[in-house]
Amino acid sequence: MKPLFILPFDHRSGLTHELFQVAYPPNAAIAKKIVALKGIIFDGFLQAYKTVKDEGDCGILVDEEFGEAILVKAKKLGITHIVSTETSGGSTFGFVHGKGFGRALIKRDATFAKALVNYTVGDKEHNNEKMEKIAELSRFCTEEGIPLMLEPLIHGTPSPVSRAVTAMQDMYRHGIHPAIWKLEMLPTMKDWKKLAPVAKAPMILLGRGAGIKEVDEWVMTAAKSGVVDGFAIGRTIFFSAIEKYTKKSITRAQAVDTIAKNYTHYVKLWNKSLKQT
Repeated sequence: MKPLFILPFDHRSGLTHELFQVAYPPNAAIAKKIVALKGIIFDGFLQAYKTVKDEGDCGILVDEEFGEAILVKAKKLGITHIVSTETSGGSTFGFVHGKGFGRALIKRDATFAKALVNYTVGDKEHNNEKMEKIAELSRFCTEEGIPLMLEPLIHGTPSPVSRAVTAMQDMYRHGIHPAIWKLEMLPTMKDWKKLAPVAKAPMILLGRGAGIKEVDEWVMTAAKSGVVDGFAIGRTIFFSAIEKYTKKSITRAQAVDTIAKNYTHYVKLWNKSLKQT
């Protein structure tokens, strides 16, 4: 498969709080501003897409709440578009559309369905409750032919790779079968190679909003491992630009250009590092 280069901007509660210092869900006026900001991010992606679309499978991950128009446009343009299924801003797991999550995914003709779930090693009671819902989503995706992108944020005391192994094995026991794992960084290429046989599916690296220099190191390590299939880097690419735009310290065009350059940087860095495997 081509490397998967995803620009995720399905953030909802985080953007509401960090950019506007209000509780989620926001009022109509703030919601309108967030919709506009996501339009800037998408325009940045489109600007970069023109030059890097042949270097990998370039796509977006966005929510319906603030990005419905973007999903419609991405579909029309034939761009990989991933739809969030989970509610925002809580430690529990719930579907945005409740029991109607399946109808919503079919309506959006999603390239992938994405679910983010918090998993704590050793917390069997809370993990099992979440796993039941994720397993329901996984079964639906398998039946309907919609690939599932699963993003487990894994907490606990063992090493990062040990935590990931434990979580993945538990999820498979619950009948969860992702098409792609969206994972936090692992410190070494050896760690990624250890995890790959357990994953049984492609893995992509997420950015977690870390600084550019830090994410650069993560990207180079993951790409050079030879077993990671791309990235989903969001806040590192877009947040500073939209924050400055919100504060009126840069123009919209400058924000779009910054996002395009940052996204392009990671596509180029990944492919350069991949050649060094």
